[in-house]
Amino acid sequence: MNPDLGWQSETSKNLSASTSQLLEQLHDYRCLLDDLLAFSMSLSSTNDLRDFLESALVTTRKMTASDAGSIYLIDRSTNVHTVCFEVSQNDSQPERSLVNFAVPLNQDSIVGYVALTGEILNLSDVHQLPDNARYRHHKTFDYDIEYHTRSVLAVPMLDSQKRTIGVFQLINRKLQDISITKDNVQEITLTYSALDEKLLRAIACQISLYIERSHLLKQISRD
Repeated sequence: MNPDLGWQSETSKNLSASTSQLLEQLHDYRCLLDDLLAFSMSLSSTNDLRDFLESALVTTRKMTASDAGSIYLIDRSTNVHTVCFEVSQNDSQPERSLVNFAVPLNQDSIVGYVALTGEILNLSDVHQLPDNARYRHHKTFDYDIEYHTRSVLAVPMLDSQKRTIGVFQLINRKLQDISITKDNVQEITLTYSALDEKLLRAIACQISLYIERSHLLKQISRD
């Protein structure tokens, strides 16, 4: 009788579980790399800004398991500067959109705060913000589309002069690929990870470059 047999069996199980986890992580990273490469190639293959932003949002939400998200561009063409929804997507409410809707460029909102300060906000629950927070979540957005926002990741989009030209926001990182309701949002949503932040920052940089290139090409075509 081998007295170590039970220990060896348990060790084999642990090694097998660890190997399985490593293989799963490797598969996830390969998928992320494929998505990033495909997105990078689209920079030179898409000429329509709206189509490009829609594609960027789809790709980023897939990589971060986000239920919803929006890309905002700052409009400084009038005396009152605004932050405008350029594209918006929501898996749980696919028929409802906030595109062409604008909010004042001030620190009162999450998006406005990011746009003005250039800071990244990674919030686990926008309904339980710190008492000293200078921004707030406008619940009217949720009421208008019958939605419940919980976790939010918002990063600024900066041009080559380090001026903020927009904000990329992701909403409700999900554990499961199901529609979010007020009843299940607490159980199936997560805080965005450090990797999610890096991914969103990288993609936001690419979008900024694309926007600058688009504006430059338009100026050249007018001359």
